[in-house]
Amino acid sequence: MKLMFELSKEQKKLPCAEVLATLNAENIGYIVVDSNEDVIIVEIKPNDSIIKRFAERLAYTFVIDELLFSCPATLDDMVRCAEKHPLMKDGSIAIRCKNRSSSIQSQELIDRFGDIYTKNRLVNLTHPEIELRAVVTENTAYVGIKKTTLETSHFQKRRGHFRPFLMPITLHPKVARALVNLASIKKQETLLDPFCGTGGILLEAGLLGIHIIGSDIDKKMIDGCRKNLEFYHLKNFTLFCADIGHISKHISSVDAIVTDFPYARATTTKGEQLIRLYNRAFMNISQILKKDGRAVIGCSDEEILVIGKEYLSVLETYPIKSHRSLTRYFIVYKNS
Repeated sequence: MKLMFELSKEQKKLPCAEVLATLNAENIGYIVVDSNEDVIIVEIKPNDSIIKRFAERLAYTFVIDELLFSCPATLDDMVRCAEKHPLMKDGSIAIRCKNRSSSIQSQELIDRFGDIYTKNRLVNLTHPEIELRAVVTENTAYVGIKKTTLETSHFQKRRGHFRPFLMPITLHPKVARALVNLASIKKQETLLDPFCGTGGILLEAGLLGIHIIGSDIDKKMIDGCRKNLEFYHLKNFTLFCADIGHISKHISSVDAIVTDFPYARATTTKGEQLIRLYNRAFMNISQILKKDGRAVIGCSDEEILVIGKEYLSVLETYPIKSHRSLTRYFIVYKNS
């Protein structure tokens, strides 16, 4: 089956990368059929249960469809292909269009598709048994049958100001979830955040059934992190107060590391110069991360890449604007 992931436009490369990393985490063999800022289409063996798992994990996907066809983004081409691709399932239907083209009129397309697909079918715009979805870009149109809509409002409900312990700068839960997914970590594996702060990354990983370990040099952060995790009824976690250089005294190996390095605005480095701290952090991360494991690390400066390359292999970098004056760079590393 060919699955079409309708992607959020909030970030440029991150939504597509999140889908692929999650496929790897779920041990799903796949072939990328097409990929751009609007959609990614992958071919996998038929597996409805994995779609449910995707819906639980992904942060930057809106809808998952089973692709019916794709074609050039002209009305004639779309109508011609629609006539060649009948629906094999009975039931009522609704036709939707997500139009990012300047040359196609959405209602005209829906009307033409209606002429083809609503013959001998009831139209039900509220609770259809089949939802036919067209995603139209400037060059290509993608048409599929909706498998599931991803509920993302729960991320908003976990924003920092809803938690019992809050600090001024906290990762948005959607960003934190995407970073966990970029680590390609499986359920029941172990993830470490060695600069856990208020616990936003740990929270998103724990909600996926991942065993989480957090450490921080500031005991106030550890106490607050515990409050936040318990507030969301998480139990499978370990927290301890430690300098990054002493992490190996508490744990010997983890499957993945996801963290946002301190950058001395709303965080503390206990007076240590950032470059020295980052060097020690990368050295210790490389020692406890399993072979071929991924580390996803946030920093405020792309130059930090140079430090990380001394210890780990760089796979990709994702710039994310935190607010007007701050861009964070999240780098995916592999322990080769």
